[in-house]
Amino acid sequence: MIAESIAKSSQKVIPYITAGLPDLETTGQIVDAIARAGAPAIEIGIPFSDPTADGPVLQEASHLALKAGFTMDALFSRLSEWCSSSHIPIIVMTYINPLLRKGMRKTLRRFKDCGISGIIIPDLPRDASGVYNLCSSRGLALIRLLAPTTKRERAKEILGQCSGFVYAVSVAGVTGPRDDLPDGLESQVRFIKGLANIPVCVGFGVSRKSQVDRILKIADGVIVGSYLVKGIMHSHDPVNAVTSAYQDLVE
Repeated sequence: MIAESIAKSSQKVIPYITAGLPDLETTGQIVDAIARAGAPAIEIGIPFSDPTADGPVLQEASHLALKAGFTMDALFSRLSEWCSSSHIPIIVMTYINPLLRKGMRKTLRRFKDCGISGIIIPDLPRDASGVYNLCSSRGLALIRLLAPTTKRERAKEILGQCSGFVYAVSVAGVTGPRDDLPDGLESQVRFIKGLANIPVCVGFGVSRKSQVDRILKIADGVIVGSYLVKGIMHSHDPVNAVTSAYQDLVE
């Protein structure tokens, strides 16, 4: 479903937003607005106290959402409505601890029952076959990250436990806007495409239309997070702010 949505959509930018920022009601409004703006999928980050792959913007977003009272149970009470009304795949990004708190199997089943299409877990153990099998048995895509430093054999191993799309990390390090993307990005994407049979989408560091245009010459999609989340945090009208920022990237 995710791959098909990316292929069919005229827009190839997948937005990332933080659940519960500034509150879950507004998150639902943002999901609806971005879906209507034509996004091929939406990635929703689950706030976590120790988000090791996140840069300063997403760390602050998690902190603010948790401070405002975010809980997994409150999220689950909303997800079904968001999934049924958006008509595009919704992907969750979560660290492994929130999955384990009430049991990995139970939590994955709840995501699927709500209508979630896929999941991203940045801190998976090296051998993620068990998690991959659990996701597959529940009809959830497990989207894996491939760093620019990943060697061929390890990349093949990761791709064997990956579905939906491959998340090509453009730079070593954490998320966050960057003035320039690395010179080796094109060769990195070509390398992954030579091994993968699913879409390759690039994320980390993307915050400008020129960067989106460069990436879409070689990749199937782009993930943009910190740039959009920053707009949500610093606006009195976060729904319009994030929609406008998204449209600036795709028009």
